[in-house]
Amino acid sequence: MPKPNTDHSGVIRRSTRLCNGYSDLCERKFDKVSYPTTHNSFAQGDNIAANQNKDIKTQLDNGIRGFMLDLHSPSKALLRREKRADIVPTLCHASCTVLNAGPLVDELKNFKKFLDSNANEVVTVFLENADNFSPLDMAQPFIDSGLDKYAFEPSTSNGTFVWPTLNEMISMNKRLVVLGSTSTDSTSKPWLLYDRDFAVQTSYSVKAGSPFDCNPLTAIQPLLVMNHFVSVDRSIFGLNVEIPDYNSALSINTRESIVQQANVCGAAGRFPTFVAVDFYDAGGVFKAVADLNKVKYVESTATTFGQTSSSSTSGAAAVASGMLVSRTGLAGIFSVVVASLLSMAL
Repeated sequence: MPKPNTDHSGVIRRSTRLCNGYSDLCERKFDKVSYPTTHNSFAQGDNIAANQNKDIKTQLDNGIRGFMLDLHSPSKALLRREKRADIVPTLCHASCTVLNAGPLVDELKNFKKFLDSNANEVVTVFLENADNFSPLDMAQPFIDSGLDKYAFEPSTSNGTFVWPTLNEMISMNKRLVVLGSTSTDSTSKPWLLYDRDFAVQTSYSVKAGSPFDCNPLTAIQPLLVMNHFVSVDRSIFGLNVEIPDYNSALSINTRESIVQQANVCGAAGRFPTFVAVDFYDAGGVFKAVADLNKVKYVESTATTFGQTSSSSTSGAAAVASGMLVSRTGLAGIFSVVVASLLSMAL
């Protein structure tokens, strides 16, 4: 009898498993794979502060594997009350007055459903802890949603941590990496990782028309978040506001633009683990990431959430239907102004 994973001549067979859509990625370590990532993944829809056209369910089914989530307390949008113990981490952009996508736990249930239904996918979640929730507060939604069962816990060998391969993470069924922006409790919640111990980001404040660089914002770490998005300035009632811009995404989400920045990183000896973009459905993000992974691009779309997973129109249709106009409408402007006034008063 041949040994497992060998043919009758004893030659090792190439794995037929697909890891994040490609068999060639299976034996690569987690930090040696590039992942398409959405900036402010939850900030979706007809809102002046939206960074994405499509919701997280659609992003998961479309192939996004890195997600940036901002955690806020809604109490700051309600009469400036102090944060109460019963306020749960909520997905908001800049302020819950501007864009409130609901409690974190509700979105994590979608991640749980996706990982339940797609056994060969590895996903990463970044938590921007804007209102300084405790490690337990951040961890509880993962526990309540049941998603913590998939959370990866690093272990060291001879005092050194080495990322496992995607195949190993899939075999262990530890297919979720969680990185938080504030100090975490590695003893009680060893899967809730402090991102600065593992990752570094490039600038996340690039204006439209400016070049991208690969200068790290903090100390070098194995995981590199290559931020590849821009903002535009808009004056609203005398207030200068930076907002996402779909039209800019059309030009910078191209294979050429993304690979060009990745080459800058490569010249500095850095590999872009996460390619973070706005409006991921504009341009050629998935093809660019395939280039970085040195695999032939294969279009792959899951159907975990069915047709109902898309709650907004596509980019081109959004422009035609006037979505970009409505983002600057009175409701959006009012929200931004109120949020700015509240932030100045706090």
